[in-house]
Amino acid sequence: MFSPKALTALLAVVIASAACYGGSPGSAPLSAEDAAAIRQVMEQDFTQFMMTDDWENLGGLMKEDAVIMVFGEPEAKGKAVILEALERNWGPLNMTKFDQASTMIDGRGDLAYARGTYSLAVEIEGAPRITDEGKYLVILEKQPDGTWLLSTINYSRNAAKPAVEGM
Repeated sequence: MFSPKALTALLAVVIASAACYGGSPGSAPLSAEDAAAIRQVMEQDFTQFMMTDDWENLGGLMKEDAVIMVFGEPEAKGKAVILEALERNWGPLNMTKFDQASTMIDGRGDLAYARGTYSLAVEIEGAPRITDEGKYLVILEKQPDGTWLLSTINYSRNAAKPAVEGM
């Protein structure tokens, strides 16, 4: 069925893949404290800073070379570019709700990811309420001081467009 060379090559790929999964060799799984710190970043800090248009503190949650990938837009590279885009797109809006819930947090050593859901609502005077729901997947890197910073951020809504109440 498979030649010895093909089996050897397949085995090498499997071993190499296993060695790459979950961080560098010997990396410990995330501690409960690390998972709690990541949950704090995603569910409390990020959410609070978005709701209050606190772009400076939101930027404090990101690495300088962070990347964000949002549905329907080209990726934005670099903390300054990301913050400018967030402020331009979200700052003028009256966000009345922004919730995130992490459904999975995992990683090894100084690299982790959080997967979860979000829901938000925006109200503009004289216009119907707009709501949106979706999911996120972020990659975080642990810094020498023990904090976790966002390095890659990916948001994707569940529907093609946000919902407009009354329409």
